[in-house]
Amino acid sequence: MMWTRQEVKQRAREALSRNYWKIVLVSFLIIFLGGGASAPASATRGVVDRDEPDMIILEDVNPEAFSERAQLIQEMAENADSAVNKTVERLEQVEPVVWIAFAIVMVIVFCIAAAVVIALDIFLVNPICIGAQRFMLKSVDDRGNIAELGYTFDHNYKNGVRTAFFRDLHIFLWALLFVIPGIYKKYQYYMVDFILAENPDMDTKEVLEWSKRMMDGHKWDAFVLDLSFILWHMLSTLTCGILEIFYVKPYIYLSRASLYRTLCERNVSSQSLNGARQEMIIDMEQQ
Repeated sequence: MMWTRQEVKQRAREALSRNYWKIVLVSFLIIFLGGGASAPASATRGVVDRDEPDMIILEDVNPEAFSERAQLIQEMAENADSAVNKTVERLEQVEPVVWIAFAIVMVIVFCIAAAVVIALDIFLVNPICIGAQRFMLKSVDDRGNIAELGYTFDHNYKNGVRTAFFRDLHIFLWALLFVIPGIYKKYQYYMVDFILAENPDMDTKEVLEWSKRMMDGHKWDAFVLDLSFILWHMLSTLTCGILEIFYVKPYIYLSRASLYRTLCERNVSSQSLNGARQEMIIDMEQQ
C-alpha cells in the first residue's frame, strides 16, 4: 500500500513537537558520530581602526620611512630564502634508506589510525545509531527516552554489530561498482537499523532480507523523501548550520522513523510479524 510524503512528514512534525529537546539532543549526537555537516568556516575579517582617516594623504608620507621598510622586507625575504635553501640541501643529504623508513612509518601510522576509526565505527557508533533509531521510533509512537541510545549494548550486542557491519560492507562493495549501485543498495538496507531497534535477536541474513522486502517498491519514494529536504539544507546554510541542528536533522530522522512505522503498519498490519517472518524464512530456505 502506498504512502505520501505529506503524511510521513506530518507524523514527524507531530513527534518533534511532543519531544523536541530530547530529539534535538539525540540528533546532534547522530550528527557528531556520523560526521554530519562540518562547522562553517570562520570568515576572515579585517580590523578597521575607526580613529584613523579613511584616506592616506600622499603629501604627508615620509619617503625615507617607506624606503627603510622596503629594505627590511627585502632582508627578511632573503633570510627566509636562504633558510629554505639550507633545509633543502640538508634533506638532499639524507640517505634513501631513511626516506624509505620514514615512508613506512607514515604508512603504518595511517593504517593504525584508519583501523582505530573503523573499529570505533563498528563497535561503538553503529550500536549507538541503532539505539538512536529506536529512540526516534519511540518518539514517533509517543515519547522517546534518551536511555534508548544504549539499547543495543544490552540486547544482543554482537548481533547488532555483526548485522550493521555486513550492511555497511554490502553497500561499500556495491559502491565500488559505481555510485548508483551503492545508492541502490543503501536504500535496499534503509530499514536495517529500525528493524534491529525492534528485533535485536533477528538473524543478520533475515534482517537484511526483511529490509529489502520492506523497501521493495519504495526505494525511489524514499529517495525523493530525502531529496525533499534539500531546500531546508540550503536555508540552513544561511543560519550557519544552526537550523540544521535545531530543526532540519531532527525533522529528517523523525521522517525516516515515520516511514518505517508507516510501512510496518500497512504491510504487516494484516498479518502478524512472526507469520510474515516465517514466510520469509521459508522463501530464503527454498532459494
